Amino acid sequence: MVASSWTLGSWGLAGALLTPGYPVRALDGAVFSEQIRTEALTRIETTERRRVLLRDASFGITLHGDTVIVSAESVALSELADGTSRTLDTDGFTGGRFRLALDATGRATLWQRPFVPEDIAEVSDLGRAMDDFFPLLPPEIVPAATDSAREGREWRRLSDSSGVQRFRWSEQRAHEGTQSVADSVPAHLVESTRDEGALAWSVTRGPLAWTRRISSDVTTRLRGRTIRATVVQHIEVRRTR
Repeated sequence: MVASSWTLGSWGLAGALLTPGYPVRALDGAVFSEQIRTEALTRIETTERRRVLLRDASFGITLHGDTVIVSAESVALSELADGTSRTLDTDGFTGGRFRLALDATGRATLWQRPFVPEDIAEVSDLGRAMDDFFPLLPPEIVPAATDSAREGREWRRLSDSSGVQRFRWSEQRAHEGTQSVADSVPAHLVESTRDEGALAWSVTRGPLAWTRRISSDVTTRLRGRTIRATVVQHIEVRRTR
């Protein structure tokens, strides 16, 4: 799991069992800080390329009826590639707003995404930052119990701490198919992803803090060449208000 400087059990009050449905109303006025480190290694025959991307952001949440409005209050973005480090100017994205709805499980439907300047989008597609930002609603299980009935994700509830429920999850995904790239050239793609994380959850306030480690291996065959990529993403999010 991802090393973390915060303790999952150091938050708010919660009941013994979950209240069904995502507590969307409790997100009104919340602020979340997010830190992401993405490491990518690409191999083409004997050539390797390594990239490290760091993103540090703060997102504010307000509600307008059933619409969740997420504002990018601050964003810092830097990249290390081919031995060269650079910091990107994110002023063109900061202040942008997402409009979305969260269903009873916490899955998001995006209605509006903010504009992302081209130079930023080439490094990080910030317009998709809310696609799966919010963690899913954990299952109603007692401490030490597990649940693997929902969409291939296995949950384990840990001991509560300071009245906050704590969970770990893991999920394995695989995909194989053909997609078109430049000039409509077909490329065969095989992808395997492991997604695992830890969550601190309040039945009254919803998600308080979580980590994710997403590891993907992708093999692409294009024009007789094989491209292999390994991407590992470490994510830490905590509610600061």
